[in-house]
Amino acid sequence: MAVETIQQILSPTNAPTINGVNAGRKLALATLDTLYQGLVEKDGRGVNDTWVSTKDCEENAQVFVNRIVPVKMEAREMGANRNGASYSANQHYTQTQQVSIELLQVLDDPILIPRARQDMIPTDLVAKHIDLFSKRLATIINGATAGVKLLASYEAGEDRNHVEITSADITNKEVALRFMEANSKLDEGDMENGIDIFPEDTRVAVIKVGYRPTLLSAGVLTLGGANYAYDILAKGTLDKDATARKREDGFIGTIDSVDVHVLSNESLAHASKFMGLPENELRASDFIGYIASSYANARGVSSSEQIRTVPEVNGQGVRLLPYVKFGCACFYQKGVVTLGKSDYNPIAEIKALFPSANPVFKLKSAGSRLVLSGTPSWTASTAGFTLSGVGAFDDWNTDHALGYLYVVDDKEIKTLDGFYKAYNETGAVAGSVTIGSAVTATIADGDYINVLALADDGTVSLISHQYKA
Repeated sequence: MAVETIQQILSPTNAPTINGVNAGRKLALATLDTLYQGLVEKDGRGVNDTWVSTKDCEENAQVFVNRIVPVKMEAREMGANRNGASYSANQHYTQTQQVSIELLQVLDDPILIPRARQDMIPTDLVAKHIDLFSKRLATIINGATAGVKLLASYEAGEDRNHVEITSADITNKEVALRFMEANSKLDEGDMENGIDIFPEDTRVAVIKVGYRPTLLSAGVLTLGGANYAYDILAKGTLDKDATARKREDGFIGTIDSVDVHVLSNESLAHASKFMGLPENELRASDFIGYIASSYANARGVSSSEQIRTVPEVNGQGVRLLPYVKFGCACFYQKGVVTLGKSDYNPIAEIKALFPSANPVFKLKSAGSRLVLSGTPSWTASTAGFTLSGVGAFDDWNTDHALGYLYVVDDKEIKTLDGFYKAYNETGAVAGSVTIGSAVTATIADGDYINVLALADDGTVSLISHQYKA
């Protein structure tokens, strides 16, 4: 629950002065708006919004989609001594397969605007909050859309579609070739699920914003010619005819006939949290992006009545009641091709760090994730440490933590990937932790004790403590 900040500062000593003379002060009518990226994947590219209607999303917790399983028959030879009669000896019955999309994520925290606050600020706070909610909603949906694809791909392990763009490939031509290699993996389809090829007009490429300059350079070379290069550099897009829409939907051009969009850091942070990872995980890791087909991915969003405005029940004022229900699903992980500077796979890292654990990896909103909570209490010395007071508690105070690990480092670690690499370094001071029990470890002055926890819903949490002698 949000806690209101109680404060009163009316002293004249806070008034501005110039050379000993009191100066005027006024609150401007204008406000600094918060800007958010719009919806990135839409219009049947990357994700399908038509399989689940707004009404279906409002009224159901789960929607099933039937798929007719193709009949796998083989040709035969008439007159052969096996199955060569006038009629085939084989017959087949039609079968269907169900895939589903859960619609359980909801955005519904009330926003309170007391009359006293509204009266003293020359801004329509109600209108501004409604506008900001609508804009930020897009980044949350972006995060869920990306997160469900990445979870499905990473869980597939060695069977996933993945293309590395290593440091050795960072030349214009090689980056473009790696991109086309990734796109070609969607041409290979998904034979096990009866998909011969993922349609080209259903694809979209999504990359994190920091990688745009590399792909921009790749676009210059693949198009060739100085005239094209000048046009591209002037417009900042990947092809000479494209018009960039970075804030609207992240579009920056096309490569190999695929629309390329950048995912803002806000959207990327939401994707990390929907996956149960620290919010800077994808941004700070070797993750670059993905290419996906809407034939393999679905999304349902109910926002027919995004916000209701009602009188505040505790006094004069306004209470904004948002309500947006949504869900995303990846039916076929082969319809997603991940791009990375390495074979980065956070799910594989979790399984390697906790080999005996069996968490459930699924799309889940950050507000319901079983993150570490409580009040951390550290006792540390050069010979070891004790951590107490924390757990992955639910609303009934049950601890859902499957295990805790630690690594001592000269810096604070804020990502799973950073922890994984430090934990596996030769000579690392690392091991397991039991909350409330002493751990023997060599710790130097200024070192950070980094503890990573894994909950049974697949949520990863990190906390750190710097030891000072």
